[in-house]
Formats: sequence, structure tokens, C-alpha cells
Amino acid sequence: MTTSLRARNKQAAMDEVRTVAFGLMSEHGFDAVTVEHIAGQASVSPSTVYRYFGTKEALVLSADRPAQTVTRVGNDSSNRTSLEAIQRAATRVWGSDDAAMVELGLVLANPTLTTAWERQMLDHRQPVADALAARRGAKSAGTKDEACAAAGLALVMTLLPRWHAQGGGKKTLDKLLTKGFSSI
Repeated sequence: MTTSLRARNKQAAMDEVRTVAFGLMSEHGFDAVTVEHIAGQASVSPSTVYRYFGTKEALVLSADRPAQTVTRVGNDSSNRTSLEAIQRAATRVWGSDDAAMVELGLVLANPTLTTAWERQMLDHRQPVADALAARRGAKSAGTKDEACAAAGLALVMTLLPRWHAQGGGKKTLDKLLTKGFSSI
């Protein structure tokens, strides 16, 4: 599927705004940075930032890592167990780039963002359950799929702050998630 030039330019602009915002927020704190400041540093208008993201909170959460996790679980055609599929997806999504660590740091430093992030994670419980059901060829999620999705996302939400506190790194995340997931 070919992406149009307009779509590529929009994505590049959004990525630039996100990069600038994360840098400013990491340096000055989430509350101290305004949309106007972000826009000025990213060479776009404030209305462009609002149009792309809506709010500063949405900007921080715009990578939508829970949705990426759902996609990875759904694309996992291996014979892994449901929990193993969630664990592997979370490792790949969160351990994939340095931006994940910056994003998580911003989320954890701000109670409003933490609550929004937790809501974002929990809102993906049913899509994860549906992806687990699809992996096994079922038409709809059953109790086991829903329980695995809830437990898996709860573990990820519990362990990511610990991973952040330990300084990050894909290997560290993989070890932490392996240990956590093996406990259930």
C-alpha cells in the first residue's frame, strides 16, 4: 500500500512535533511547556499541534503503544501461549525505541498522564482479547481470552514503571516481563 505524499508529510510533521515536545517536556516538565512553545520550536502553528493531537496529554500518548500491542498480538502466528504473545508484543512495542522510555517517563511524572495512560491501556483489553481469540481461530473472545488480556495488560502496566526506574533497555524489559509473566 502506497502512502500519499500528503500523508507522509503529515506524519513527518507529527513526528517532528512529538520529538520537539518530548525534548521540551523532558527538560522543563510537562506542566511548564505550552502548546505554543512546542509549536514555535517545531516551526508549526499552535493550531496545527491542536489539529494533529488535540491536547498536550494526547500528544504524549499519541504513539498509542497499546494499539501497537494489539496489532503485534494479532500478527503473532506462532504457537506461543496467549500470555507469551502479549509479553512478546509488549517487549517489542515498548523496547523498540528510546522514545518509549521518554514517553513513559513523562507519563509517570504526571498523575494526570498516568491516569490517562492507564485508561488507554485498559481500553485495549477487549481488542487484545479479540486478537487472542483470532490467533486461535475463534470468532469471538471467550473468558480465557478476556482473562489473559486483562492479566497481561495489568502485568505490563505494573512492570513498565519498574523498567523505567531501572533505566530501560530492551534486554532489561524482556527479563522483567519474562519474570513477571512466569509468575502467573
